Amino acid sequence: MTAGGQPQSTILVVDDEAPVRNLLATWLTAKKFRVVRADCVTAAKRCLESEPIDLITADINMPGGTGIDLLKHVLATQPDLPVLMLTGNRDTESAISALNAGAFGYLLKPARQDELLAQVNHGLELRRLRIERRRYTEGLEHRVREQTVEIRQAHEETIHRLVHAAATRDVETGAHIVRTGAFSEILARAAGWSPAEVERIRMAAPMHDIGKIGVPDAILRKPAGLTPEEYDVMKQHTVIGGRLLAGSNSSILTLAREIALAHHERWDGKGYPSGIAGEAIPEAARILSIVDVYDALTSDRPYRRAMKEEVVLKMMLAEQGRQFDPVLLTTFFSVLDQIHQAAGNHPDAPENAENWRDLTICSVPFAGSVNAGRSE
Repeated sequence: MTAGGQPQSTILVVDDEAPVRNLLATWLTAKKFRVVRADCVTAAKRCLESEPIDLITADINMPGGTGIDLLKHVLATQPDLPVLMLTGNRDTESAISALNAGAFGYLLKPARQDELLAQVNHGLELRRLRIERRRYTEGLEHRVREQTVEIRQAHEETIHRLVHAAATRDVETGAHIVRTGAFSEILARAAGWSPAEVERIRMAAPMHDIGKIGVPDAILRKPAGLTPEEYDVMKQHTVIGGRLLAGSNSSILTLAREIALAHHERWDGKGYPSGIAGEAIPEAARILSIVDVYDALTSDRPYRRAMKEEVVLKMMLAEQGRQFDPVLLTTFFSVLDQIHQAAGNHPDAPENAENWRDLTICSVPFAGSVNAGRSE
């Protein structure tokens, strides 16, 4: 500490000539700076690793490594640390090279005391400003990240509240809605989606059945099998969902529309509403198709008990390349441990398991398909 109570700045003097090191140290010590000395680049690097340094003066031409080499090391490891270059070469090329490499200043040897001290004070002020700017930028980035998280959480909560409101007319549970997002996230990541895309499908997937809000209660909540005519009406929930989510500039809602519209399409082209096949079906919808069926059949519903997982997996495997994308289904089987963990994190409320009753499963399932539930 200085006499005024301010922290004492530490200057690292790097020069292969002992008289020069000693002279610079004498001048700096007289002005209450703490001085550390090094006779080569290797020794200077050891000093930087062992204690905090506030500024470096470095000779350009030294055996075993130049001052420019040290400067590059400093810029890569401690970019706030200012470096003042000194040299006996009087050609302008040395000065230009040093400044272009990132030195804040340049002095010819033999340097004068007043020039050295002026440059050192300038360098320390520059360091203070660099640190303030970096801290301000980091603080600003932190606040932006916090606000982004808050906005994303609010967006996701709004989506879930709307989906839950629609689901009160159906037999699906809130936990099922959340699980489809979590399962889709896991499968999309395993399929090679980017982190941003994975985040979007997690938020979009719960909206896959939003179109059921437009299906009459008499059909949606019918406690028995549907007639062929009623089943045709039920299938319109995909088209209704696509219309509800159309026209948005939100990438999440755009993805949700793809899922809502196509999650009942089949790999073999025998699905609905458009009968598209294979990779013509959006990949997000192919992902949702797998996780939705898995979760629906392995969970209790008011109209039936949950099926044993091994039975469900055998049924799904039998539909590989028919109802389900064969590659995605194989990927799904490879991440079952993660699926189990996510399911454990979002269990159904106890009353959903207790209040089930035996009802007739849909009497008009789509030919050869594994159905997610009575009305699917």
